[in-house]
Formats: sequence, structure tokens, C-alpha cells
Amino acid sequence: MSATLRYLSSADVTALMPPMAEVIGIVEEALRQHGLGQTQMPPKIDLAPAPDSFLHAMPAHIAATGATGLKWVAGYPANPAKGLPYIHGTLLLNDAQTGRPLAVMDAAQITAVRTAACTAVTARHLADPASEVLTIIGCGVQGRANIEALRAVFPHAERMLAYDIDPERQARFADEVMTSLNLASIIPPEPREACEGAHVIVTSLPIVKHPKPVIEPEWLQTGTLCVSLDFDASFTPATFQRAELVVTDDLAQFRRYQAKGHFAGVAEPRAELGAIVAGKGPKRPDGRPIVLAANLGLGILDVALGHVLLKRAEGQGAGTTLPL
Repeated sequence: MSATLRYLSSADVTALMPPMAEVIGIVEEALRQHGLGQTQMPPKIDLAPAPDSFLHAMPAHIAATGATGLKWVAGYPANPAKGLPYIHGTLLLNDAQTGRPLAVMDAAQITAVRTAACTAVTARHLADPASEVLTIIGCGVQGRANIEALRAVFPHAERMLAYDIDPERQARFADEVMTSLNLASIIPPEPREACEGAHVIVTSLPIVKHPKPVIEPEWLQTGTLCVSLDFDASFTPATFQRAELVVTDDLAQFRRYQAKGHFAGVAEPRAELGAIVAGKGPKRPDGRPIVLAANLGLGILDVALGHVLLKRAEGQGAGTTLPL
């Protein structure tokens, strides 16, 4: 019998995507496997063809499920001004036993959703369980996905503060959140006002080579969880130093990016998120600590979610089969 490859378009991925609560569970289990040492995931291989752009190759394997593949993802900060998405991506999945290609799928939504789910897992383990005020810095695709994921962890949250350098995008984002999540939304004119009083702060600005971070430690109240999805673009080195606990999703990647010039003046994180999920890392410190998580993005999360999407597609006969 001739082999085939299943192709899942962006529309296919959207139709097959599980509810956010289920995605959070998928991501948490992948992180746990990583913390147990049951994954293979070398640091990202990257190219920078244009200023402040990136192209990342992200191979990964999870032994427990056999999820194996490679994400090839691009981020171009100048794209929105051209009417194009900031992120483009493709995920290739292989059979772990034979290496045979199984599927190719659009990975833009996978990237957004798994990143947001990782934020939710971070918050579940490291935020104050009574967190009620959520802040989003950067009102794009990641901002929308992250507020949905945080609301799944904190259904009692009473309000969101959202800041973006583009006031129109900021206002549109707040309206969407109020409509879709029934969450009171505030759009402060300055980032400091968005941070003061927040219990959880998520930053998702473009990742750039020479960042100009603005979030200072005095902007934060005690007990705040800060989740940086944009490397060092938002939080100053002083804020990293102020935190009682600094973690990352992958120390090898953190060290690699620090060697390339990111996170200047920042001490190495104390632990990996996967180890914390697996019960092998530090817990949230007692009292009302400031915790900062630098989540750089893991290929294991892409292949874990892609593996589930492929199984759902096979069960439903979704996508397009192509001859190999």
C-alpha cells in the first residue's frame, strides 16, 4: 500500500483544535515528561534574514506518546504593517519508529494556543491561586490566546488590564475580551498603569535584538507572577533581579540566547518549568513573592499538540491526504 501524508490547513487546525482546558492538559503533560527527562529537544536553530526577524527550527520527541516532529516558524515584526501576520509556521510530524513523514500542518494557531496554555500551566503552579487582576502587554494574537488560557485557570478573575502601543488595537482587544470572556477590561494609557495592582502580567511584544524594556520592579505589587513571552523585551534586568524566583521553560535555550546577547545582566534562572510540574523543582515561595517566568517556547509543546490534532484528523477523516 502506498504511503500518504496528511495535510492540515489553517482552517483544518482551527476545526480540530480541542477546547483550551484540554490543550492546557496536553501542554502540562508534555512539560511533565520534559521534567522527567523523557523528551529530546535540542535548542532552537535560528536564522535572521531581516532585521529583528527570526526563523526557528524546533525538533522534538516525546517518548511516552511517540510524538515526533519539527516546527519551522517565522516571526517578522514588520509584517503587520504590510497586512501580514507576525507569525507564520509549519509543523511536520514523523513516525517515531520508522521516520516516515505522517503530516504537515499549519502551525500559526498551534504556536499561539500552546504558548498560552504554557502560560496557564505556569500560573497554575506559580501564581497566587486567588489572582483576580490579569494584565496583558501586547494586544495581538498571543494576547488574545493568553487571556483565554488564564481565564481557564482563574475563572473568578474580575478584570483585565490591556496595554498596546497602538490605541486602536488596544481598544479593540478590550472589547473582544469583554464580549467573548465577559471580563471587565481596562485600557490604561501607559504600561505602568497596566502593571500596578496586577496579580499576573503576561508580555508578548515582538522579540528584537536590541530591546528597550520598560517594566521596572517598583511597578509590581508583591505576589505578582510575571510571564515573559518576549524574552527581555519588556522586563528590565532590575525586575529579573527583584524576583524571589526566576524560572524558564528550558535552561539550555536560555543559556544559548544569553550567549547571543539576550538577557544581559540577568542571572540564570533557578529552575525549569517542567521540573516544577514534575514535582522536582522549587515550589512558589512562601508569602507574597514576585515570580518571573521566561517562557522561550518549546518544540515538545508543538509536537504534543500536533500529535493530538493528527489523531483527531485521522478519526474524522479531516484534511487532505497526499501521496508520498
